[in-house]
Amino acid sequence: MNAADCLSSALALNCCQFAFLTQKKKSSCQCIGSNKNDWISKVDANKKLRDVVIPGTHNSASSTISKWSLFSGVAVCQNLTVYQQLNEGARYLDVRVCGHNNDIVTCHGIVKGGKLADVVDEVKVFLRDNPKEFIIFEIKDEAPMTSSQKHQVLHLIQSTFGERMITYVDLQTWFQLKQVTIGDIRRRQKNVLILIHNSFCFHREGISYNMNMVAKEFSCFHNSTLLHDKWHNTTNLGDLLDRNLTHLRHLSRYGRDHMICNQLVLTPQPPSNMLDTVCLLFGLKSLQPISLVKQLYQKEDVLHYFIRDRPGLHWNIVSLDFIDFCPQFINFLIEINSSRSN
Repeated sequence: MNAADCLSSALALNCCQFAFLTQKKKSSCQCIGSNKNDWISKVDANKKLRDVVIPGTHNSASSTISKWSLFSGVAVCQNLTVYQQLNEGARYLDVRVCGHNNDIVTCHGIVKGGKLADVVDEVKVFLRDNPKEFIIFEIKDEAPMTSSQKHQVLHLIQSTFGERMITYVDLQTWFQLKQVTIGDIRRRQKNVLILIHNSFCFHREGISYNMNMVAKEFSCFHNSTLLHDKWHNTTNLGDLLDRNLTHLRHLSRYGRDHMICNQLVLTPQPPSNMLDTVCLLFGLKSLQPISLVKQLYQKEDVLHYFIRDRPGLHWNIVSLDFIDFCPQFINFLIEINSSRSN
């Protein structure tokens, strides 16, 4: 067998595994929604949104991917439904979408999940049950969509959340990230901020919808205007922490008119040499995200101390895979908000 054949076999063995065969590690989450479903309602009203430490989930809707789907072992990054994630304290959602037939579905790469409408409805139900909470909902398209499909996504979001949404006028007036507080948000009863990518520009019925037009008409905003986010693409825990720290320190040099998303996510890597190929073939390495959970979460105090020992930095959003495996870390992030001075 030559190197190319080895590489192909390794990729096949790792990618084609089904999620139901690989997710054997028992979650450490004991009770969903225990004291975490309404934590933002308890945050000091004078605290600025940019200073709130917000747990978030990476590839939030990947839990809708069937565990029996081909490549699902590589695609799934969350075990909990979006509603359960919100009950577990997540307030930032990263949802990937694509068109499928006449509908919009969630996805991770080429692997398709459930209907976007079902995920959006879970968020709506959570906010109905917890009206004082605030959610940052980022939507990313992972495959080209038609103008009609893009309009379908935006219309679904707008028709579902309506007056709950931060609007274009809000961004021009009171919702300025340098100054907006949790109290400001509560008083206006606005609790959904929708972020999208510039790929959501489209033409429809003779009208060109650029990002400014989309913001005005649908209250969905280009992510880069409000959020600094960087994917660090590494399997090494030390590198991940160093890169997040470097990114955060770099941003601290500038005015804080953006939120910051710190991705504490380890990413499996394809083989780069023959040794990697052999390790993949014999199961010593894996391309499945859950394979790195043990390294990242087996000692939750690693992440705990990493953030605790750097109190002067503004962590803001902390995005994580498989949050049901790190409930104590989620508790720690939430509790920071009651211990920090404004």
